[in-house]
Amino acid sequence: MYVEKPHSTIPGVTVGELGGPLYELVKLITGVLKETGKILLDSGYPDLGTFVAESLKEGARVKANTNTPDADIEVVLEKLVRAFPAFQDMAMVNGQPVYCFKKALFLIHAIKVRFDPGESSTPPFPLPDTSRIPVFSDNVIPSLLIHLGVLDITSAPTLSSLFPGARETYISLLEASSPAEAGGNTSATLKDGPVLSTDQAYILRAAAIDACEIIVENARTIEVDTSLEWIKSITLPDVDGWLWSIAKERKDYRRNLERFVLRDTVFF
Repeated sequence: MYVEKPHSTIPGVTVGELGGPLYELVKLITGVLKETGKILLDSGYPDLGTFVAESLKEGARVKANTNTPDADIEVVLEKLVRAFPAFQDMAMVNGQPVYCFKKALFLIHAIKVRFDPGESSTPPFPLPDTSRIPVFSDNVIPSLLIHLGVLDITSAPTLSSLFPGARETYISLLEASSPAEAGGNTSATLKDGPVLSTDQAYILRAAAIDACEIIVENARTIEVDTSLEWIKSITLPDVDGWLWSIAKERKDYRRNLERFVLRDTVFF
């Protein structure tokens, strides 16, 4: 968070000044925390949890009254996005609105995972069914889908040069990987990826959301052996979790499969 610079008038003396990439990150995080806290207090909420719990109850009422399967998720998502700028993960790209809402969707799903007691007891507030919730698209999911050959950007004028040789790199890793190389090591150094513009990032993130929807749709209909019947029941959060797990836990992937970078964003 500090950058050492020579003193302007005293030779041999250095002065620490606030600055550097970590300082910029800390400013982004503290800015979100202060902004969110002010909005909550100004609206009469003691904390974010109270706001979310109230939104979940309202969503459950709307779902019951309209008999619409995902109405509760839509209510909570809209309340989060309307209330807090840090959740307003959207943009206009080529005249078209693009909505990703990565952190808001992730929050809803995380609450479901954390508080779902199964059939043993009743949760402290209504929990939505998040099995159909869109993937939490950031920089990791679309980057991995490009390396896996799911997203083809070779014919996209503004994207085609971003990941040169991505597919070949992934195939070579599959051919050369050993148990040691593929083993978990979350401290493996990440390979620097291309720095994208906001429009480029939203195009890839939206493409990843659509691609994962198609993956799950195809999984429901393909013919598989009995031992692979589980494929027909995969959900979008399952796909998201698997992509994130291989990106994080395989040190050969972490070291060689770069992820794109978007500067100065609080959305992922």
